[in-house]
Amino acid sequence: MIKVTRYRKRILVALTHCLRDQRGFMLAEQLVSIIFIGLLCIVISAGMGAAMSAYGSITRQTVADNLLARAVETVSDEMAYARSVEGSGEFPAYVSAGYRETVQFYDPDAGFSPNGIMLATSTASVTLVPSQDGLIPVLDSVIYDETANAWTFDVSIREGESLPPLAEASLSVKRIGS
Repeated sequence: MIKVTRYRKRILVALTHCLRDQRGFMLAEQLVSIIFIGLLCIVISAGMGAAMSAYGSITRQTVADNLLARAVETVSDEMAYARSVEGSGEFPAYVSAGYRETVQFYDPDAGFSPNGIMLATSTASVTLVPSQDGLIPVLDSVIYDETANAWTFDVSIREGESLPPLAEASLSVKRIGS
């Protein structure tokens, strides 16, 4: 058994008395609590910033995926129901079932269109798939194969001309009624 001396007993009594002190916090204790609360606020604000950034990028990617799905559906429908195609190769002219005249997709190599996927008709330009929330659908390539009677195309969704695509898809579509 450990023998408790008078000196140790006094220290224990004084320590017990200090721990049960009812006069309030000492200055050092207040400073420590203020520093602790400050650090806690910094950690919480950094966490909120990271969460908001992640939410923003996830939302942006979701909008890009939805725009890509709409662009693929619209372009594939336009190509599938083409009444006739004039030649083969990249970006050929064709007779559109919807516009009932000869149209041609804009070639992005000829000039980037920030308006979206565009058709050139004999009288005007038509926006087939418009830009949305700063995201631009781009028809990267369109190739028609006369022997297979099929279209092959690449669509991408971009935030700007030189930025990498947020979403992209390649598809082959057989022409209907040919």
